[in-house]
Amino acid sequence: MSIHSLSGLRVLVTRPARAEADTWAVALSAVGASVVPYPTIEVRPPPSWEPLDRALSQVGRYDWIVFTSKTAVLFTASRMEGGRFPIGSARPRVAAVGTETARALEKVGARVDLVPSDQRQDGLIDAFRSLGNSARFLFPQALAGRDAFTQALRDQGCQVDVVAAYQTVPLDPLPPPPAFDVATFASPSALRAFVDTHGTRALANKTVAAIGPTTAAEAARQGLSPVVAEEPNIDALIGAIVRARSPKGEH
Repeated sequence: MSIHSLSGLRVLVTRPARAEADTWAVALSAVGASVVPYPTIEVRPPPSWEPLDRALSQVGRYDWIVFTSKTAVLFTASRMEGGRFPIGSARPRVAAVGTETARALEKVGARVDLVPSDQRQDGLIDAFRSLGNSARFLFPQALAGRDAFTQALRDQGCQVDVVAAYQTVPLDPLPPPPAFDVATFASPSALRAFVDTHGTRALANKTVAAIGPTTAAEAARQGLSPVVAEEPNIDALIGAIVRARSPKGEH
């Protein structure tokens, strides 16, 4: 990809104001974009740590612990001794939805046993479809997060304990956004927070870029037509933006 492929474009980054957002800023800047930080949500601890702490205190009884976001990894690790996964434990095995989540797990000492080739919750569902009906899962995720993975495993007879590792809260007040050409969204909650405050008119004649199908589905519900990353990472998102902004037939 050309180092100037997004040259001159003002790209709105709506991810929470955490260190993870900086990786997007670096990648976008590297291809010539002018990064416009504009978090629409903030990430907070769950209403109570007790369910997660209780599950982690007996984590060895689970066959698998599954992570579908870097944020869930970081908050879960923060409740472990020394902020790291125990080394040398055979149980539970660890699954990550994609390579970015897997890298976050490795940084906190976890050995990742499974990353599906389809780096979405649907990919995890397919990866575990052949399991017997006695497997037991721990699934730390956002409060009131997506439940498709949980339901699919329960439908095949597995036991899934879902615990809140964090929650996302819309920023309030949310000021008007600075001028931008492209708006990027990494979660349905970030998109909803934007639209609930500013409506979809603020996105008219802009490129709306979604990190994956779940966020894209939320955009469609709002009447938007987003471009969608082929994989849930910033490089794929940049590729989708480049294709959308290039004259037809150019890549």
